[in-house]
Amino acid sequence: MLAFAPAHARFRWTILALITVSHIVGASAQYGINTLAPFYQDELELSRAQVGLFFSAFYLAMTAASFGTGWLADRFGVRRTTWQGHCFVGICTAAAAWSPSFPAAFASFFLAGAGYSFLNPASTIGVMAWFAREERATAMGIKQTGVPAGGVLAAALAPSLVLVIGWRGALAALGAINFLFGFVFAALWRDPVAPEQPPIRSEPDSAAAAALNVWQLLPVSCATAIYLIGQMALITYTPLFLKDAMGFSPYWASQALALTQAGAMAGRVGWGVVSDRLFGGRRKIVLIWIGIFSVALIGALSLMGRGTAPYALLPVLFLAGVSIVGYQGVSYALIGEIAGKARTGAGLGMMITINSAAATLGTPVFGYIVDRTGSYALAWQILAATVALGILGLALLLKEPKADG
Repeated sequence: MLAFAPAHARFRWTILALITVSHIVGASAQYGINTLAPFYQDELELSRAQVGLFFSAFYLAMTAASFGTGWLADRFGVRRTTWQGHCFVGICTAAAAWSPSFPAAFASFFLAGAGYSFLNPASTIGVMAWFAREERATAMGIKQTGVPAGGVLAAALAPSLVLVIGWRGALAALGAINFLFGFVFAALWRDPVAPEQPPIRSEPDSAAAAALNVWQLLPVSCATAIYLIGQMALITYTPLFLKDAMGFSPYWASQALALTQAGAMAGRVGWGVVSDRLFGGRRKIVLIWIGIFSVALIGALSLMGRGTAPYALLPVLFLAGVSIVGYQGVSYALIGEIAGKARTGAGLGMMITINSAAATLGTPVFGYIVDRTGSYALAWQILAATVALGILGLALLLKEPKADG
């Protein structure tokens, strides 16, 4: 760990709070897509698969842009890339809100996803710079709580805004918040400086130019891509599942999603602490256990219907958030440790590219299965089996790097 002066050592938690808020704001626009789905689906006459395609548009852009934006984050630093990301997300989300047609909204969400692709690499570089290995998964988990927290914000705020300014106004408001926050972040960000040493980004050219260990990154990237399919299907279709299969109103279906996102917040911190403290910095075993719990909980959702009591349903939604939506702090720490500090942005960009490609394809498939069969139970069961494949890939193919601080 860098030998920071005491003031700098304390300031790392302030920086982590700033990064976390950045994720909350960015994710509030991202999750506005699925949170508002029960309101706009009927008005726009969309199928479930088309609702999934909006989310896929967002992730398709992340697929195309993440490696490039990760490289830009390595080159230009956290402040500039985060500012660009928030401004782009804000403008394009507002454009989606006022799009006159499905193709125009699809294009706007696609461009918003390109802007969002700046945020994860930049924030991960920030955590790698400010935190050592013994705190890193915990710090990554805390900053990644910003993503489900953004979902909680969207689920709590957007439906209420709909009652006042309609779903278009609610979505546009989430975009405006992003745009303004980009300038706030740029004003507050600071890079760490070690005593009597150059800034953290001033690494030897040979280290900065070192090639990525692609073959070591591939197993975790592909396995977590399958986990992400489970995550995106859960958070995209839970409101529609609750409305169609469980008899919830559109308002309460959107509100219930906040419970899953709250579970994700607990999971992203909790799994990081488990990895750092209980397992001494080991990541692989924690990711495997997360997958096992996820399979069980998704399978439990397949057994539920209109006769299911809320006291049985709601804990499953919360724990599903803890597991399948709560894994990413551990996986991001692992990617940073495999790639090394000088190539964290590019390494994370590679993982996000693979993850986003899987989510782009996998998320609407869940909706397609429900459209074709009329059965959410079958779709949940297929999803659980898919996540089980990700567990197998991690167990057999991932070689975890040695702890080196």
